Amino acid sequence: METGMTVCIPGTWENRTKFIEAVVTSTRGEFMFAGTILAHPKDNDHVELEFYEPDEQMPEAFEYGGQGKLSDAILGQIVQHRSVAYLHFPFDIISQKARVLKFTEVLSKCGGIAVKLETSGISHEWERWFELLRSDNPFDTYCVSVVLVGDERFYYSCGMHNFRLPDAQISNSFDPTEAADFINRFNYWQIVEKPILKSGHTFSLTADSPRFRVELLKDTRHSEDDLFHNPSGVWELRRG
Repeated sequence: METGMTVCIPGTWENRTKFIEAVVTSTRGEFMFAGTILAHPKDNDHVELEFYEPDEQMPEAFEYGGQGKLSDAILGQIVQHRSVAYLHFPFDIISQKARVLKFTEVLSKCGGIAVKLETSGISHEWERWFELLRSDNPFDTYCVSVVLVGDERFYYSCGMHNFRLPDAQISNSFDPTEAADFINRFNYWQIVEKPILKSGHTFSLTADSPRFRVELLKDTRHSEDDLFHNPSGVWELRRG
């Protein structure tokens, strides 16, 4: 069963009552929160919102997901967070982008400290989050949604299921910068061109650059109940 995109926002709210007050006050009553629903009655729109107590692992998760891009000031505020809100959206990020913008903006105004996309692990400060989401460049939407990781055998992407597309992996025998560039370009090509790909097809960055053969594999790196799990699978890119 699909869980959809999950957005994590640690905040300054002391408790659920304070959170409700902050939502209503900061939006002048335009948005309301009741039960597990954050609603925008004017647009007849709502999302599921889960409200939790603070999590001691939150600072480490945000620091790791920020990959050096979160300031010490923001990380310090996350250490002091008092509660956490989780917003849930359907896949995919492109069709849902306006709604993600709308509802996360509410939480940013009413006490949210920073934001992390749980379905890839990538975290952002608010300024960068909104800058990327408001851009018309598809690569910016990619950057807000996908993170590159490495293990003992591969460099790989995590988060392409936010676009309803497979992730990509390449042998870590390649130079890390070269591998990252190739994965990013391949994933961007998937998003923009929407190719009909099958195992055995080949891909290259240019007509003169090396060709890679692709094979679609199941995502066995993450269990099916893991938010990182990509039900669309993973393209392995092999030279030759």
